[in-house]
Amino acid sequence: MELRILTSQLLDDYKIVVKESPLDKLNKIKQIEIPVDYFKFYKSVSSVYSSKIEGEDIDFDSYFKYKFLKVKLKPDYTRKADDLYAAYDFIDTNNLCLKNVQKTHSILSSSLLPKSQGGLIRTDPMFVINSDDRIEYVAARPEIVKQEIERLFDDATILLNADLDHFEIFYYAAMLN
Repeated sequence: MELRILTSQLLDDYKIVVKESPLDKLNKIKQIEIPVDYFKFYKSVSSVYSSKIEGEDIDFDSYFKYKFLKVKLKPDYTRKADDLYAAYDFIDTNNLCLKNVQKTHSILSSSLLPKSQGGLIRTDPMFVINSDDRIEYVAARPEIVKQEIERLFDDATILLNADLDHFEIFYYAAMLN
């Protein structure tokens, strides 16, 4: 398999260390009894905790009651978590391709960016500043972003069309993430 950006360099080591198929391990986990759809529940968990990572002041207990028990909350309190939930819904039901990831970005950033900016490939420098006002992370240079994204999606297409075993599926999913 000729990939352009991802590598299989650590795949053999991964298989040695992991030993048991990740899918078999997941299937052995006893699902907890919850009064709502299992995947909707965990999608809401992801929405809340991803929002918290981005600095939102939202707690899961409140969001759960809002989402599944129809408790009313202020729209501003749930908006960003709702955007993430909608983005997860969209990507769950659509193929992995650049166009759909751009649409997903439009959905998840709808409360953050002007509509005209959602889903666009970045053309400006980007960095993250930490609490000490120092640059913590510098993103890829703007002039290579489009090319690298195209290479990544070329790899994703190859992987989607390949006959992968369970180990390879989880290995490459982790790399894509």
